[in-house]
Amino acid sequence: MNWQKAYQAADFVFYCLLINVTVIIGALVGGIIFGLAPSVQAGFHVAKKTLKQESPPFFQTFFGYYRRNFWRSNRLGLPIILFYLCPMVVIQQGFLAALTQTGLILLIVSQCVAIAVINTLLSMYEYYVLPTKKYLGASLRFLFFQPIGNFLGVLWFGICSTISFFLPGLLPFLSIGMWIIGTMGIYLKLFDENEQKLKQQNDAVQPAEREEEEIEHGIEMAQK
Repeated sequence: MNWQKAYQAADFVFYCLLINVTVIIGALVGGIIFGLAPSVQAGFHVAKKTLKQESPPFFQTFFGYYRRNFWRSNRLGLPIILFYLCPMVVIQQGFLAALTQTGLILLIVSQCVAIAVINTLLSMYEYYVLPTKKYLGASLRFLFFQPIGNFLGVLWFGICSTISFFLPGLLPFLSIGMWIIGTMGIYLKLFDENEQKLKQQNDAVQPAEREEEEIEHGIEMAQK
């Protein structure tokens, strides 16, 4: 038996459990509507710390981040909750059976796009420092930069949701934590790759710019 892999698996389950429970507690403390966004964002924050193998005090880090980012997270997440997630729940509960085949396809596509945007938004908040109002636009643009990576994020959400559907008892303990850690892991890699590409592009552009400046300087010297 490979004890190292068994230890890593147990460690993963343990952190999923911690994140899952604290996210639910944070959401309840904020009255669900106001607590959901900062609680999930704090979950992404501690997931990032875990994936980067940093070891700050878990509960102190989670609830400290939750408190500091409470209003900013709500500015970012509350419009999505009120104007998309809540209406989507109403549609699924009350009108799903009445949808035509075309309407059902459109609903599924809109859900996939929304999940991709939410995954990107929550992860991007932990990676890039931007004005709050610019995160949504940046998340939408990133969908086109990394379509395969975003698809993997949606697929991971689907796996976690399917597991929760067939094993609903896992939802209060593991499912949310699994989604958060897996999603943060996917997007950390995507953002690192994106930064590497940008660096390579800048390195390729700078010599050309220097050469152009030298040519212009040579022309100016010749004219003098």
